[in-house]
Amino acid sequence: MHIPDGWVDPAFIIVTWIITIAAIAVAIRKLRDVDETRIAYMAVLGGTIFAAQMLNFPIIGGTSGHLLGGVLAAAIVGPWAAILIITVILIIQALLFADGGVLALGPNIFNMGIIGVFVGYIIIIIFVKNTDPEKAKLRYYGGIFCGAFLSVVTASFFAALEIGTPIINSPAAIPLIIALPTIVFYHILIGLGEGMITCLIIFYFHSIDLNVFLELESPSIQIPRVRRYRSGD
Repeated sequence: MHIPDGWVDPAFIIVTWIITIAAIAVAIRKLRDVDETRIAYMAVLGGTIFAAQMLNFPIIGGTSGHLLGGVLAAAIVGPWAAILIITVILIIQALLFADGGVLALGPNIFNMGIIGVFVGYIIIIIFVKNTDPEKAKLRYYGGIFCGAFLSVVTASFFAALEIGTPIINSPAAIPLIIALPTIVFYHILIGLGEGMITCLIIFYFHSIDLNVFLELESPSIQIPRVRRYRSGD
């Protein structure tokens, strides 16, 4: 899903860069007074996601996928912190590994670091909303799987729109009727892997006493009528 330079209409480049810069600015502002625990967890998650993205798993058609990690980060440290984590990772990958274009960082961060993060986070919140504490843990993992899966599919949908929709000029010249079903189909398969890997990593973190319920104990976004699950419940 890392879009290279020269594949996206300039109009989408401009719009996504504006949204991305605004979102990063808001995220930085939201995290100015963040506690030390969340900062430490951000470092752990950043290293984990960066390393995990280096490992690809095969899917059909001779292609492969890898962890995006937005929902993994959002589930533990919240969406604003997740935006910064994914942004830093995507910048390093574009500059040092040519994984996605430099000009295309706008759409790539927008798709994977903003859309994917918030879609997954909202789904997790919906899953744990007004939940019986005895069922909260199971619903939490269910929300993580569904959130991770749909975050990948949604991000791929936006990537397909950006690649296949000409406004000023579409350099890639790939019609939307081809780009949309092809990209989304493969990312449905990648999304299943994303959901499973995310659940496994969070389960491992929980097994080594990392408080994976940090974000649910102290939500970054206050949503009415959400019953917060605490690890001691």
